[in-house]
Amino acid sequence: MHLVCEDHIMQALYQLLAQSIPESLKVYGAIFHIIHGNPFNLEVLVDSWPDYQTVVTRPKKQEMVDKLDRYTNTYYIFTKDLQKCQQFLESTEVIDWKQVIQIQGCQESLDKRLRKIAASKFLQVEHLSNVLFVKEEILQLGTTEGKLVTTVNLELTFARLNASHAKLVNDHWELGLNEKSLNYVIRCIQNLPTFCLLDSEGNPISWVVMDQTGELRMACTLPQYRAKGIGHYLKVNTLQYLFKENIPFFLHIAEKKKYLFRGLIQSGFHSYPHGWNQWTLTPKMKSQY
Repeated sequence: MHLVCEDHIMQALYQLLAQSIPESLKVYGAIFHIIHGNPFNLEVLVDSWPDYQTVVTRPKKQEMVDKLDRYTNTYYIFTKDLQKCQQFLESTEVIDWKQVIQIQGCQESLDKRLRKIAASKFLQVEHLSNVLFVKEEILQLGTTEGKLVTTVNLELTFARLNASHAKLVNDHWELGLNEKSLNYVIRCIQNLPTFCLLDSEGNPISWVVMDQTGELRMACTLPQYRAKGIGHYLKVNTLQYLFKENIPFFLHIAEKKKYLFRGLIQSGFHSYPHGWNQWTLTPKMKSQY
C-alpha cells in the first residue's frame, strides 16, 4: 500500500486516470479537487506505484469521527484488476469496516467483490446502480445561450447557493432527507461549485450542487417551475462555467427518471447504464443473546 503524498505523483496519477474515463471518474474527480485545495480533506491510496492496479480515495482519519455518518465516511474506488482489488480492500489499513460507510465507483463489476468482503466481515450491503452521464466534448452552446423558454413572466438571476439554502436542497435530495445529509450538503455548498436561479424575491427555484468528486450530485427544479425551460437555462449556464474553469464534471440519473435522458443526450452527454454505483455497508448488530 502506498499513500500518495508527493505532488508530482498525484499529478501523474491524475493524468493516468484520465485514460480510464468513464470507469475512473469518481477517483479522477476526487483527485482534481485534492489538487485544487482539497476542501474535503481527502487522501489517496494505491496498491503499488508506478505500476498501480487499484486506487482508493478516502477522508483522512480525523474526518471520520462519526461511525454512523456514511456521507462523510465515503470511499471512491477504481481498479484495473478485480482480484487484486479485493485483496487490497480486505486490508484493515485501507477501509475501516467497523463504520457505516459508502463506497462509490463507476464499475458495477465491483459488486461481486464487495459482497464477498462484506460476507466475510458480517456486513449488510445495499447497492444502488444508476445511469452515468458524461459529456466528452464542449458543446457549441451559442444557439441556446441566454434563451429562457417560459410560459410565465419571471425575473431570474443566475447565482451561487449559500448555507441558508442547504435545507431546501436536502429536502429535495432523494439520497438525503436526514440530519447527517444536511451537514454534508452544507459542506458541499460552502466548499464546492454551486449554481442556482433565484426568483424576484431571491429564493432558489432551480439548483445544482457539485460533490467532492466533481459529480453534479444534487439538482432540482421546484415542481411549479418545471416544463418551462428553466432547468435547461440553468444547465447551459452551469456547463459554460465548468468548461471555462476546466472543472471536470459528470452526473447520474436513476432509471425511473428516463424522461430526463433525452435532454442530456441532446446536449452531448453519453450515457452508461449501471455506470454509477454506490454501496452502503453497515456492520451487523451483534446479538445480545
